[in-house]
Amino acid sequence: MKLSELCSSLKEHKSFDFLEKEIHGITHDSRKVKDGYVFVAIKGHKLDGHNFVTAALDKGASAIVVGKKIEATSCIPQIVVTNTRQALASISSRFYGEPSSKMTVVGITGTNGKTTTSYLTKSIIEASGYKSGLIGTIQYQIGKRIIPAQETTPESVEIQSYLSEMLKSDIKYAVIEASSHALSQHRLDGIKFSSAIFTNLSAEHLDYHGNIKDYRAEKTKLVKNLCKDSFTILNADHNASKHFAECTKSKVVWYGIKRKRADVIAEIINMNANSTKFLLNSPWGRKTINLKLVGKHNVYNALAAATNGLALGFNIDIIKTGIEYLNEVPGRLEKLDYGQDFDIYIDFAHTHQALQIILSTLRETTTGRILLVFGCGGDRDRKKRPKMGHIAEKYSDVFWITSDNPRSEDPNNIIYEIQKGVSKEAYFRVQPDRKIAIEEALLEAKKGDVVIIAGKGHEQYQILKNTIIPFDDREVVRQALQNNILLPLKV
Repeated sequence: MKLSELCSSLKEHKSFDFLEKEIHGITHDSRKVKDGYVFVAIKGHKLDGHNFVTAALDKGASAIVVGKKIEATSCIPQIVVTNTRQALASISSRFYGEPSSKMTVVGITGTNGKTTTSYLTKSIIEASGYKSGLIGTIQYQIGKRIIPAQETTPESVEIQSYLSEMLKSDIKYAVIEASSHALSQHRLDGIKFSSAIFTNLSAEHLDYHGNIKDYRAEKTKLVKNLCKDSFTILNADHNASKHFAECTKSKVVWYGIKRKRADVIAEIINMNANSTKFLLNSPWGRKTINLKLVGKHNVYNALAAATNGLALGFNIDIIKTGIEYLNEVPGRLEKLDYGQDFDIYIDFAHTHQALQIILSTLRETTTGRILLVFGCGGDRDRKKRPKMGHIAEKYSDVFWITSDNPRSEDPNNIIYEIQKGVSKEAYFRVQPDRKIAIEEALLEAKKGDVVIIAGKGHEQYQILKNTIIPFDDREVVRQALQNNILLPLKV
């Protein structure tokens, strides 16, 4: 593709030392520059790409996109724009042939439930016989190719590359988790969404967004740019949904449990430790759904996916098949069974709202005690730490406060801040070593109890200072039970 064609996708820009060139790739990472690439300098949280222009030129960059003219030693085309992140999204979409315009793309945003809803949405699409791709928190799926996710929503150039790859693999449906960071940083600019799902909204990432109002504003960007023929799928039981409805010109379809004004309604019939049965009632028909996922929050996730599927034209039998086919979502109330006589779950819950949801869910289905292991991430919103301590005390019988990606912070300081939300009467233990904390909880557990290990879910690492070390809650559990002769291990 010619450089001039790429530049034509930019609304406003100034060119310096322009020379027509054939462009073979685009990147914002100077380490990935190759001959014939355009390097886009974006300013990140820690690093500024403008400081790496020389490195990009040394590796053969044919042009640079910058926020200000760089006094470069060599004569190279410089494209100066107001916002380099927006520019990256625009030229990436153009370079890859605007793939989203040739696909049905579903975006999912909200504080909790995005990942589970994305898996349910994908399952519904595939139940219809279509292939689908997935870009989300756990991994990026392009047919049989699985790419471990570095972040929920990757940078715009990567998304466009993945969508293009999907099209080449005859995948015409894509499901994308839309994080607030991604929406704020224009990573999803240039994507034509056929529908957008909103799950719920609670305080999260306020260290980045500042306050809940600004956080909500970033989330609404997903629905603001939808066209009139697209669909916005909203939770009728959540107050924030009204604001989303007011922000979009698309067709709005409501789902809910409490409010009968919703278009698609669930009536919960039965809920136990292994499944949830509910009646799906909609203008497209009624079906009893046997959901293999546990809890009322997963009924909402299933409703969101079902409503989206119905709006896009899938019949209700396909909806039922797709929802019922999904057995579990990695790290989302994922049950670990190694033959022990008590239940063990791991979950990604890392906010006080998410922790409350999973603990209250387990309380409804558990006859014994709830034993909780959790911590809080370092270099993240500190206000949630005592709130998580309070929720742990309120909903569990015994809990361990431990480490969860402390990053640059002292784990003991994080634990101290969690304890501020815990009363003197609480029955808990402090154990900074996460492995030991898990082992202690397993040794404490008796027949009929539930052990819930929260915070990491699907993650298989711990971040300590600037070091990433392998750490998998599942593997710790497996080894602990295997080494304890009192607990049989299924092979």
